[in-house]
Amino acid sequence: MKTAIISVKLRLETSGGVTAPEALATADEILPLRKLTNGHPHLPGTTVAGSLRAHCRTRTEFAGDGTAPLFGGEPGEEKPAASAIQILGTTCTPSADAVPRRRTAIDRERGGPANLHLHGIERLPRGTTFEIVLRWDAPDERWEPFKEHLMRWRPRIGRGSSVGAGVCTVVGLGEQIYDLGDPDGLLAWIQDSSAAQHPEPRDLGTSRYEPRPLLDEEVVFKIVEPLHVGTGEQYDGESSKVNSVVRDGDSYVVPGSTLKGVFRSRAEYICRVLGHDACLDQMCGRCRPCRLFGYAGKTRDARRSKIVFYDAPISAEQDPAEERKHVVLDRFTGGARDQLLFTDEVVTHGSFEVRIEEFEPDHDSGRSDRVNELDKALLKAVIRDLHDGLIGIGGRTTAGYGTVRLHGSPPALTDLTAIFASEAA
Repeated sequence: MKTAIISVKLRLETSGGVTAPEALATADEILPLRKLTNGHPHLPGTTVAGSLRAHCRTRTEFAGDGTAPLFGGEPGEEKPAASAIQILGTTCTPSADAVPRRRTAIDRERGGPANLHLHGIERLPRGTTFEIVLRWDAPDERWEPFKEHLMRWRPRIGRGSSVGAGVCTVVGLGEQIYDLGDPDGLLAWIQDSSAAQHPEPRDLGTSRYEPRPLLDEEVVFKIVEPLHVGTGEQYDGESSKVNSVVRDGDSYVVPGSTLKGVFRSRAEYICRVLGHDACLDQMCGRCRPCRLFGYAGKTRDARRSKIVFYDAPISAEQDPAEERKHVVLDRFTGGARDQLLFTDEVVTHGSFEVRIEEFEPDHDSGRSDRVNELDKALLKAVIRDLHDGLIGIGGRTTAGYGTVRLHGSPPALTDLTAIFASEAA
């Protein structure tokens, strides 16, 4: 009998991590990462097994077509087969301390932030690596194809997959096969009793995954009016507290959650203008925005988004950040109210690219999750409205903030009414 040990090294290409929903949130409502007793971040084996199971389901020889499935039988089977591959454990090597990322929901009736909906989660930074150890007893002829397929694994770890969080690539792979029928092989197996003795993952170089943008053309915006996407935190300025903007390391970014919210809100508006349903609570599961952007229903029929919006780093030749002050007016005197001077940090110039990708089809659902031409036309209509200044990005858009323009020509106008009609027919 032979037993194989496989070491896989994953690297976070975007910030992310698995949170601990059972843990009590801190006073500022930050959901912490799942951690071990020693305080190190933890990647649960169940998360790894679920992702690998979905990845291997795309190949018939791994999913059980005439052979035993590598990751067990399907739920509901009378006698489901056990998984041939075991997850022995995971270790994490953070590249830096975890950072909080806050977001808020938008009230669809007022168009402003919804009360009591500011929340946040901790995220591990880009560059964090995980080492995963797998065991396969009696590996068969699928051993070499499995290793090749494993190199193409691109899991999305933890929360926020539809806003670009937790994207990982395989950057290292190591393997060792022990022949337990041979005395030397059996001795080596017995001596391999600790994580330090597992095979060292060899460097695979650059990622073998090539992202496929959803839209044919690049979507690059330049900032026309100051842009403020706040973190919910403040720092000490010269004369008052300053509301800071979102950063990722040394770069200012437009979060993927912000972009997804803007696109969904405007897509809902466009659908209503054209006389088509668009619910206000994002929970119906029937309207086109729900089917495209996902919905959190009260039943188990909730669905994730079809598409992914990534964080958009802002590029600028000089430091684009600036502090802008504003004061609350006294409605009785018409003058400034005492002790109500506010300062926002804003990004005054620069450009950023909106990256939208399509999720892989959901093989568990039995339904098609592909983005169709109407979905793309709806997204292009939102891009056109952003370019025309009909909507903005970030906070205080009603006070002149958040206006952006496309580099190059805007998308051509599409007759959405005709497309909706043809789809209904």
